[in-house]
Amino acid sequence: MSRQPDPALRRALVAAREKREQRGATGDGLVVTHALEPEEALALDGLLSLPKPVLPGRPVRIPLSRFEAALRECGIDPRDAYEAVGDRPLRDRPAEQAAAGQTRTAFRSWLADHLVARQCPPMGAWLNEAARHGRIRADMRALVERALAIVAALPAVEPVQRAVLSAAMLDGDPHRLDVGTPVHQLTVSLLRAGAELDEAAPAREVWAAWNVLVDPISSTVATLNLPLPADGQLAQLLQLVRGSHLVLTHGQLAKAELGWPPGVHCFTCENPAVLVAAERMLGSRCPPLICTGGWPSDAVRILLKALHVSGARLHHHGDFDVARVQIFRDLETRYGALAWRFDVASFRAAPHGTGREVPDPDAATLEAVVDKVGLGVAEELVIDDLLGDLSAHAARA
Repeated sequence: MSRQPDPALRRALVAAREKREQRGATGDGLVVTHALEPEEALALDGLLSLPKPVLPGRPVRIPLSRFEAALRECGIDPRDAYEAVGDRPLRDRPAEQAAAGQTRTAFRSWLADHLVARQCPPMGAWLNEAARHGRIRADMRALVERALAIVAALPAVEPVQRAVLSAAMLDGDPHRLDVGTPVHQLTVSLLRAGAELDEAAPAREVWAAWNVLVDPISSTVATLNLPLPADGQLAQLLQLVRGSHLVLTHGQLAKAELGWPPGVHCFTCENPAVLVAAERMLGSRCPPLICTGGWPSDAVRILLKALHVSGARLHHHGDFDVARVQIFRDLETRYGALAWRFDVASFRAAPHGTGREVPDPDAATLEAVVDKVGLGVAEELVIDDLLGDLSAHAARA
């Protein structure tokens, strides 16, 4: 059993430990201890037996190999001493880096040689790029293997539900491929690359390209008085419930003929309270109104896209906060949405419901004003103004 070093050597041992970890098991380097206290100088002078005395207040510089040799001569094992002054086992960083490099190389070779990468070059290119940027790593190999196994089984010969595919391939669990799970995210990225779809393509569209069906019921959109398409079951349904709200599923919208009359003015709000109030006040006189429910679901997006393609003019309002302004910018970019009382002037005029006066910040954009003021405005606080706009539009129609 090795001897315990003098407590006065602690700072020198910490410096030596750092140097040993940096240089590895066999490397050497200079150990420096600055501004020695008298007891430290005395302990080092006794340990090292240098030609010149070690003086207090001065630094001491000595090769790591010489310091460790001196410890051993005193019956002190350097490794034991280093681990005694540290909070973890001694590391060999050069060896760790070399091993990590070998692991990365082996992982990338495995990826490049995988059947999926060889049979589908776009997927192979995505895997290579993802590994190069660290989005997938060797420590994620089990996850990558699961995703690649799913990809290799697609496209399905017959349409298959995503939950059924998950249960069949992921330990009987139908929810392992739910949105938000790591395996879903990675699998969709691979499938999107393999189908050469745009990076913004929603997950449902990606799965559909590989003959996988995503739950057609859970994604919904609340509507009021949608314009009537030319014909079909959806047209009959819309005619039947005109004046009352209607919740449509993604499955219903995906298989319907969504041909709308061009030039229709359609309003979108964020909160169901606006749609319910419009239904009660205006009924069948209300212009077309869609509730996005926050970030648009897949059902909302399929409806807005169809309206946009048909030449409809979309007018959007939401809560005044940074996240909701981002939603509007997304709708503006994708579907040409126009601001409906959703600009800087409207924000400043809105009742904030806090009793506090809203400052007049020097900012030009809505997101900058909302962020600078730091006070949000719920859509429900301006509901009377929104209903007034809908009523006025109905009167002009």
